[in-house]
Amino acid sequence: MTQTVAELDFPLLGFLETRRGPIVEIALSGTPTGLARTYVLVPEGAGEIPPGVYSTAVKQVVDLDEDFGWVVELELEPEAKDAEVRTDTTLDDEWESDERDLLIASMPDRFLQEPPAEREGDAPVNPYGLWAIDERGVPFRVEAELDEESGGLIIEAATRFGKARHPWTYGAVRADTLVIEQHALAADDALLELQLFVFDGSDDVEYQRWQVGTRRALEAAATHPLPAFDPGAWMRWLTPVGGGDPVAFSGFLEPEKRVIELQPVMPQEPAWATGRVLTIPRERPDQEYEASREVTVYGKPFKELRSSVAKIQKRPATPVGRFVLEAEGYMPEGWSALG
Repeated sequence: MTQTVAELDFPLLGFLETRRGPIVEIALSGTPTGLARTYVLVPEGAGEIPPGVYSTAVKQVVDLDEDFGWVVELELEPEAKDAEVRTDTTLDDEWESDERDLLIASMPDRFLQEPPAEREGDAPVNPYGLWAIDERGVPFRVEAELDEESGGLIIEAATRFGKARHPWTYGAVRADTLVIEQHALAADDALLELQLFVFDGSDDVEYQRWQVGTRRALEAAATHPLPAFDPGAWMRWLTPVGGGDPVAFSGFLEPEKRVIELQPVMPQEPAWATGRVLTIPRERPDQEYEASREVTVYGKPFKELRSSVAKIQKRPATPVGRFVLEAEGYMPEGWSALG
């Protein structure tokens, strides 16, 4: 006879670390370190996760120790009580998990217990991707792709900050015309009002209406200024000494070499930055790494690095120009309109 979710027993206890901070006791249908799908009973008070029964869409064993128990990283999906219990394999050690995912453990002291993110930018994220503003007016980065079957979008928060407020992957359609054109979010000023839907275990139900688009478009449409974006240590700006717009690059998180290789961040780069690997020297002993300083940017064309001629490959990088490396945390006024 087929077993339903409502008929499941939950004999094992564990703990869930939510993205909003609280660690809560949960019950499990079986050991989460096994291959098969595990069902999880989540109580009230579990941060962003509503109470109910969930199953492991995918899971990965982070640690397994005789004395200290297990730690498992996972994605959860809601289950309806009348749904059939599944016994498929969801353990996947090749799964590319990230900081957005959830952790469960056999003991509550197995978690690092990092404080929850207070705003977008607390964790490294490219501010030039898509943004959303939810019904509470909170802006956060999102990832979206077209759903060819429905003609809408599949959308989810791109960071732990966003996932702490909206933990699932959502379906979305335009609030006015329903169907979303293929390149509707590709333009610099793209902005859509979307009706989101969430799967509740048995059906897709209406969730919220979001505005989704580029940061510059959201700023232009917002009735109140959006919170300032703090790039932290991940991203910094280079301003040409002779004048011109500042340009954003990444590559500043704990560089190990005596030069810093600049990684592009902006969707459109100036001509001097395209087609070449760019580097700047590390700070001198009398300079602070985080502080502003004047630097020479060096460039080496990609075609030289890819050359089959060793002499060409070994050509030294040449100076591109002098720039001010702005201090850590600096964001220029009107940054969303740059690049």
